[in-house]
Amino acid sequence: MTSPEISGPAPRVWGSWIPLRNGNFTGREESLRTLREQMSHGPTAVLPHTLRGMGGVGKTQLVIEYAHRFKADYDLVWWIASDTPLLIPGYMGAMAEKIGLPSAKSVGIDEACRSVLDALRRGEPHARWLLIFDNANTADDVKAMIPASRPPQGHVLITSRNARWEGVANTLVIDVFDREESIDFLRRRAREITPAEAGELAEELGDLPLALEQAGALQTETGMSSEEYLELLRQQPLEILDANQPMEYPGSMTAAWRLSINALEDELPEAMQLLRCTAFFGPEPIPIDIFRWGGVEAGPIMTPILRDPILRTRAIALIHNLALGKIDDRAMLVHRLVQRLLRADLGEEQQADFRNEAQLLLGAATQLNPDEETNWGIFSRFVPHLEPVGAVESTEPRLREVALKVLRYLYLIGHTESARTFATRFRDTWGAASGGEDRHTLNAERHLADILRQAGRFRAAFDLNKATLERARRTLPDGDELVLEIVNSFGADHRALGLFREAVAHDELSRKQHLDKYGSDDPRTLRTMNNLALDYALVSEYQRAVEMHTAVMDGRSRPGVGSKLEYLSSLGNLGQAARLSGDYAAARALGADALDYGRTEFGGAHTSTLSAGVDLSIAERLLGRLAKALELARDMYDLYESTLTPGHPETLAAGLCLANALRTNDEHDEAYDLTRNVIERLPRIYGSDHPFTLAARGNLALLERTRGHPERARDINRDVLDKLDTRLGRLHDYSLTVALNLSNDLHELEEFEAALELDRQTAPQAEELLGARHPLTLGCYANLAASLRSVGKTDEAARLLEDTLAGYYATLTARHPDTVLARAGGRLDFDFDQPRI
Repeated sequence: MTSPEISGPAPRVWGSWIPLRNGNFTGREESLRTLREQMSHGPTAVLPHTLRGMGGVGKTQLVIEYAHRFKADYDLVWWIASDTPLLIPGYMGAMAEKIGLPSAKSVGIDEACRSVLDALRRGEPHARWLLIFDNANTADDVKAMIPASRPPQGHVLITSRNARWEGVANTLVIDVFDREESIDFLRRRAREITPAEAGELAEELGDLPLALEQAGALQTETGMSSEEYLELLRQQPLEILDANQPMEYPGSMTAAWRLSINALEDELPEAMQLLRCTAFFGPEPIPIDIFRWGGVEAGPIMTPILRDPILRTRAIALIHNLALGKIDDRAMLVHRLVQRLLRADLGEEQQADFRNEAQLLLGAATQLNPDEETNWGIFSRFVPHLEPVGAVESTEPRLREVALKVLRYLYLIGHTESARTFATRFRDTWGAASGGEDRHTLNAERHLADILRQAGRFRAAFDLNKATLERARRTLPDGDELVLEIVNSFGADHRALGLFREAVAHDELSRKQHLDKYGSDDPRTLRTMNNLALDYALVSEYQRAVEMHTAVMDGRSRPGVGSKLEYLSSLGNLGQAARLSGDYAAARALGADALDYGRTEFGGAHTSTLSAGVDLSIAERLLGRLAKALELARDMYDLYESTLTPGHPETLAAGLCLANALRTNDEHDEAYDLTRNVIERLPRIYGSDHPFTLAARGNLALLERTRGHPERARDINRDVLDKLDTRLGRLHDYSLTVALNLSNDLHELEEFEAALELDRQTAPQAEELLGARHPLTLGCYANLAASLRSVGKTDEAARLLEDTLAGYYATLTARHPDTVLARAGGRLDFDFDQPRI
């Protein structure tokens, strides 16, 4: 709503040319407050005050509102239309007669101006005055009409589209409305419009006040619907934006645009060409570096401009100075209506030429690597321009390469849905235009498979990568870089489907191929080593995984090798491998380092940071720091649910971690409910016989027993163990963990001989697989000692327990909860935490 005027008498002199107050004036309260403070306090009143911004943004309307709202503070308010500099002296000279000086008719315009300026400078007869120069282009146009010195109450207010006022005036930049102001404005102007319709109109009109005013007025006076107006805006922007000039505004949107365009073309025609090129980008900031890079790659229109750095810089600066584009943070923002009008002003052939220039400019960024986080800022600015420049339909090779790099960027930052949409459209459209064996089509499919896997659609990713790899091998030569990229990606698909042994074989071959082509220190080779180390962990070859992850981390720690995200991944992977190998202290140290690094470099909500937090929580729990583990697990799970979805594979992994932390903190009911929730979701992602699904069911069995249902626990564990034996064999961590817990079920049910028999099998198998000092091995032997005591073999039990405790003292210390429980003759349980793939 409009604020009330300051009370008091009207000015003694109120200029004849001051426009009427706009009864529909909306918003801008913050700008009015800022302007009022600038003009009312201290030395800032000595300099003129300039409101600058693009045509149609509402500078004049804001000044009109200021003049009417605060007129009681002045004895004289005078308006000077300044868009034609030759007429300014006439406007000033006309004041002479109003303040008791000889009129311009009697002494001439020049003498009248001099006498007026002298009177204003002295503050006689009026010390409280306000001069408004509306739509001045440059300071040179008005500086001769500004009193050289004046009383503190004398103010000069200027509106301009030109940015060249810094240092000669106090400037206030006026931007478009915010969305709430736009909706309020439209609904006050066209009362039948709904909030949703107003929001859609505001979006299409870019929140530009003049355009909003024209749209509202046209709908009010003609009854035109919002839907009809939007359709006309898209089809005939020049005509619709030239229609129905509002009374409160000096011109239509098209006229406002033409004024600046003509000035730009008159001063530097090359700047006009550059501006036309920007009309084929999206209405989001365009990185100005692409104009620099495009000097080599541009087409015939832009090449002469962009290869001349002085001309290029002048053109960009002039576009900014005339408020046709805003330069900020090394990017140019051109309003969507300016872009639309520029396009509409060109014929079809010219549009095609400038669209081609835009494609070549964006395609000039092929040298950027999305795996380097320092480039993420500029890649984020490429995203909204892909579709407007025509990257989906284009056959331009360099533009397609940049589009694929944008896909990689979206994948790395976890924007899965946006990445999937683009990748699918690229694959389908490029395939239709260039064929399914086209290199860019194959590459788009490879990215799509990565994105599907990231989203948890593992079978779809496997099938797509398999088909893509077959076509790539038919089409491309042996050892081609793209073929090797697909090969490396396909290994992750094997892991995701639970094909752990097959993944090892596949990735060992992949590593050899990369090593032969790139050498041992290349980031691409290090990625294959990282993947192979993940495979080794999945087949319980933990020490081998530790050794290979250590080698990868050493390689990625070198300057210029690998990205920050890859280094964070290596920290987490090494910590996980250390934990699985039984070195909980090392796992905790690496996990803490990874979490701190992730929060510092990528923020607390990045999925790699969250993964590090989950790993740290598990390590804290295994070291017996149960309260800390639970607190961290809750935080990570909550962040995963808000960042991804409750059913995402990584969210479910975090859920298992939290459930395990709850159980060890004796919150069995909540742990049980959460575990059941996870287990209901896991088959939808992995399948019912996937090792992760089966091992997670082992966690549920453990909770059944701790909640007083050992029979249910026994039955679940027997079923799970049979299936794990079939899928992985008994010599696997998951199988041995379930076997250990099953013996505890049997013991609880007083089936002591059956428990002893199973313990006698499990303990030496764990030692064979994991080593004598691994915590799982020690737990198996501690449980075997307990089973021996239960059947009366106390001497054998005592000897075995003594040897086992020596292992605990050397590995986990005497005060660790597992050591304490084993020493007291208790039985140890183990659970499953879903690993990285």
